[in-house]
Amino acid sequence: MAKETMLAVDRAEQQAQETVRHAQEEAQRLRQDAAAKGQQLIEAAEKEAQKRAGILYGVAKADGEKRKAAIQRECQEEQEQLRALARSRQGQVARAAERIVLGHPRRR
Repeated sequence: MAKETMLAVDRAEQQAQETVRHAQEEAQRLRQDAAAKGQQLIEAAEKEAQKRAGILYGVAKADGEKRKAAIQRECQEEQEQLRALARSRQGQVARAAERIVLGHPRRR
């Protein structure tokens, strides 16, 4: 009877050790799976972030180009106004220069 009890205890210890070994293997497998899934999630997040950054860059670039075109139009319009003003005052400038060169008194 003592021998049977010893064998039963021995089997129980072996089963317990086997259960612990299986639990450790399962825990290791779960850690590896979690690490792999975490890496996949990180890669997916990086890819999504790059995609969104590309979209935002495109939008910002388009907005910048629109603003640049608007500023160029405004500058062109201002230059045209200044040229027109210069042409309209060309006669006055010529008469003033003539008075200065010829020494005529300035009219008031």
